[in-house]
Amino acid sequence: MIDSATLSGGIETYILLVWLFFIFNTVLMLLLCYLYLSIQKTREQEKLSREFSYLMIEGLETERRRISRELHDTILPNVHDIEVSNQIRSICVNLMPPDFSCLYLKDALLHFCVQFAKRTGIECAYSIDDEIDFSLICAENQLHLFRMVQESFNNIEKHSKTKNASFVVRRNANGNILICISDEGVGLEKNNGYKNGLGIRSLRQRAEIIGAKLNFISESENGLMVRIELITESAIG
Repeated sequence: MIDSATLSGGIETYILLVWLFFIFNTVLMLLLCYLYLSIQKTREQEKLSREFSYLMIEGLETERRRISRELHDTILPNVHDIEVSNQIRSICVNLMPPDFSCLYLKDALLHFCVQFAKRTGIECAYSIDDEIDFSLICAENQLHLFRMVQESFNNIEKHSKTKNASFVVRRNANGNILICISDEGVGLEKNNGYKNGLGIRSLRQRAEIIGAKLNFISESENGLMVRIELITESAIG
């Protein structure tokens, strides 16, 4: 027969366990709520960051169009030197974004590489796998990709001090589109004009908008590779 002292001790133990269980669950719920709120806050900050980047880039594209029209419609008609006229036309073409609703991105990229080599004297080896199909990517994201390639080549022209560049587009082992723009110049460490400039910021903003992975691979005196991995599904919409 259980005496009263044993019964009382058992009840106290039971009550203590119930309280410990209650406290544990309360702490666990508080931690889960904190984690949930932290995740929500992080997502909101990422969303605001993407929206800010989008507005910045849109403002930049609008300004490019305006300057291109001003040069073409106001300045160009008053220039009578053929060489200067050609330079202004080249600037207008670079500023005005291609219309990818009726133009193939692959053709635009190949044409850009050819014109880049002709204009700068920098040899440009280029290759785009035949299986790459940019048509599934929305026109807006195609423009972002084009601008990222354009900015990478602008860096090569301005800062790399190289005579050779390359442009490769292929699919990687994950099935994603991989774009690599590389040179044999001074590398990123000695390329302060680019490393600390608006170019890299613009590349990062555009990569964030289209959900691409962006890496800069560089060794001193051994050139720079801009590596863009496009997660195809994230860029279709």
